[in-house]
Amino acid sequence: MKMSRKIMCLLGSSLLIVALAGCGTTERTQPQDSQQEDQQSGDEQGQAGQQPGDGQGQEDQQSGNQQGQEDQLSGDGQGQESQQPADSQGQETQASAEDTEQLPGDIGQAGENTSVRIWGPILRVEDGNVVIDNRSEVSFRGEMVVTVDPEHTRILDGENGYPVEVSELNEGEAVFVYIGPAATMSEPPMVNASLILCKIPSDLRVPDYVHVTAMEEQSDGSYLLSGDNGIQYLVPADCEILPFLTRNVVTLQDVQAGGSCLIWSDERRTAQKIVLFAE
Repeated sequence: MKMSRKIMCLLGSSLLIVALAGCGTTERTQPQDSQQEDQQSGDEQGQAGQQPGDGQGQEDQQSGNQQGQEDQLSGDGQGQESQQPADSQGQETQASAEDTEQLPGDIGQAGENTSVRIWGPILRVEDGNVVIDNRSEVSFRGEMVVTVDPEHTRILDGENGYPVEVSELNEGEAVFVYIGPAATMSEPPMVNASLILCKIPSDLRVPDYVHVTAMEEQSDGSYLLSGDNGIQYLVPADCEILPFLTRNVVTLQDVQAGGSCLIWSDERRTAQKIVLFAE
């Protein structure tokens, strides 16, 4: 009997232990399940949070692309507007340049008074102008109309510097003409003459029409004259100098920068005679 009670007690204790163990397992399982639920809830919230962010990013990207396209269209429009005035200005400049043409050669570098010299035989004299056959390497070769302004064009004897009337010029006579840096595009071309040298003996060196840029006195009393033609002339202290069409007495000291003169010189550019023009 006592043995039965002990057995019953042992069985009861075993059942109690088993029951208690089962309760502990259930309690431990419930927190794990709760953690899984929390994790699932967190994942859902993360996905929910990620979707709005992606949507916002796509909207920002689309907005940025639209803004970029608008900026590009605006920039292209401004570029076309800027190009059109430039093209218009270029056309106006080109149209203006077609009226006259710059003569070939090294001209216009020494100042606005710079002129160039052409030469050739006279073909004819008509309407107060001189038509020559230009044989120089300057300007247009061949027939050329040299316009003569009675008030601004000097026609001089190349031997003594005296004035000559246009009516005294003869066909076939060689002349040396100083002209400006532009010619018309007419056929034949026309140029304006500032000075015409004629009646030059074949054995005489042609004088130079010079705009003076400097006149420097040397230690021996001579002068070094610089012209806009790029040439320097040695002017001896006893060089002959004459005024043009006046009886005024002039000296070498009257030759100043800005003035103009006609210079006869030798092959070494030593002046032999000067005719000084009144400015």
